[in-house]
Amino acid sequence: MTRLASAALTLSYGGPVAVVRDLTLQIPDGAITAVVGPNGCGKSTLLRALARLLVPRGGAALLDGEAVHRQPARRVAKRVGLLLQQPSAPEAVTVADLVHRGRYPHQAFFQPPTARDRAAVERALALAGVADLRDRAVDELSGGQRQRVWLAMVLAQETPILLLDEPTTFLDPAHQEEVLGLVRRLNREEGRTVVLVLHDVNQAARSSDYVVAMREGRVVAEGPPDAVLTPEILALTFGVRCDVVALSDHAAPLSLPRGRAPRPGAAPRSGGPRLLAADVDAGYGRRGVLEGVTVAPPPGRITAIVGPNACGKSTLLRTFARLLAPVAGTVSLDGRPVTAGRHSDFARRVALLAQEGGAPAGMTVGELVALGRYPYQRWYRQWSRADQQAVERAIQAAGVADLAGRPVETLSGGQRQRVRLAMALAQETEVLLLDEPTTFLDIAHQVEVLDLVWELNRQEGRTVVMVLHDLVQACRYADYLVAMRDGRIAAAGPPEEVAGPELIRDVFGVETCGVPDPVTGRPLPLPAPAAVRGPWPPAAVRET
Repeated sequence: MTRLASAALTLSYGGPVAVVRDLTLQIPDGAITAVVGPNGCGKSTLLRALARLLVPRGGAALLDGEAVHRQPARRVAKRVGLLLQQPSAPEAVTVADLVHRGRYPHQAFFQPPTARDRAAVERALALAGVADLRDRAVDELSGGQRQRVWLAMVLAQETPILLLDEPTTFLDPAHQEEVLGLVRRLNREEGRTVVLVLHDVNQAARSSDYVVAMREGRVVAEGPPDAVLTPEILALTFGVRCDVVALSDHAAPLSLPRGRAPRPGAAPRSGGPRLLAADVDAGYGRRGVLEGVTVAPPPGRITAIVGPNACGKSTLLRTFARLLAPVAGTVSLDGRPVTAGRHSDFARRVALLAQEGGAPAGMTVGELVALGRYPYQRWYRQWSRADQQAVERAIQAAGVADLAGRPVETLSGGQRQRVRLAMALAQETEVLLLDEPTTFLDIAHQVEVLDLVWELNRQEGRTVVMVLHDLVQACRYADYLVAMRDGRIAAAGPPEEVAGPELIRDVFGVETCGVPDPVTGRPLPLPAPAAVRGPWPPAAVRET
């Protein structure tokens, strides 16, 4: 019996439908285990039960041979640390204060911090690479910075078992590799048992010792990565075919999911709304983020903005969406400042999918999507048949029709992301601004969302500007690439001209090598030898 296990475990959130069904599993001690599977398959739910946050409906989650939910919370928290998928921090709490909260299992009530507590916090800040942010308010940080701060809080617990739910979410490629390298060091040098929920199967392939593939609350396959992450099992698990880039006998192959789009030869329409940022400075209070930014996303095309965490990508999108006024320079739509006129009129032309967003308790999926119709409501014109039809189209397009009556808080992170996309689609705008639209999505739903975005562009001529951390997706789906660094534009142009190994090294600090995309023929920036621990270039590319 391993330290962490489950026996005939069945989990639900109070309703009749079980999210995890009769699951029996043993997590290998002293190893890195990756749990992969489609959105809603029960990955995060399983982690919550293992961490004593969810009482089983049947069976048990076991820690050291005893049911977890029957053990005292403090006792469990001294042995198991959990990084939640979408944590939230109190307003204005500083990084150092939040990380210190990881020490609660080791402290008595009203006990001041000890020297050991302070040392643990300092070590956690350093390990997560956020020591320089210690005095910053957490709500002022970028998504990637916040993710590393939450990881630091978990590390401050100093537990022998770490449960990390999508620890690389919101992180740029360099910080993704830093976090996965840190996980490996904690495992190899300190012997910690680590369980990772990952949507990137390539990260699972190169970072884990053991993989558990789940679908519909059950285990589809488990074992070493090379036995589980095969094209056949990936197709069974996710329902998507993959192109496999075979590297060598000593390196994990890379799986590239293939969808309906992009289709070679399908050119974008000409014309469309013209967005322009001209010599823009912008920031938050006294903290500047953008400096002298000039960029004009091509009308009627798909533009992808890439760059490291905190370089200003989301801030630029917020200026386009008129949510953040520039300190200097101008942002315009068809030559008119975006800040001019009524917001409801602007919202009929431009929709924003923000990086993060919540919903009031009890609000259903259908009700949240309906909020996308607010620009069309007037005191003299309430809900109409056209509004209802727009909501229904958006729900169908985002693939969430089966969730329409569910409360939003009961959904997985990937399901919530698709619901929020549906809300943006319900606005029926000429311009779509999408801030990391594939966040929390499994590989099949990532492809579905990007295929949908591509088809909206090609079939309806919508101008799309999206922030992406996945360079492969950016190069595959975008017509125009904007690379940012330190609040400035580092390069802009067609992906095949911008995403070369030299620029990616300068912008992200990671090594890549271009391999022809089996779909578009463009070079894709794939991890170079050091990242995949094997010789380069790849030996072959094959389609499943």
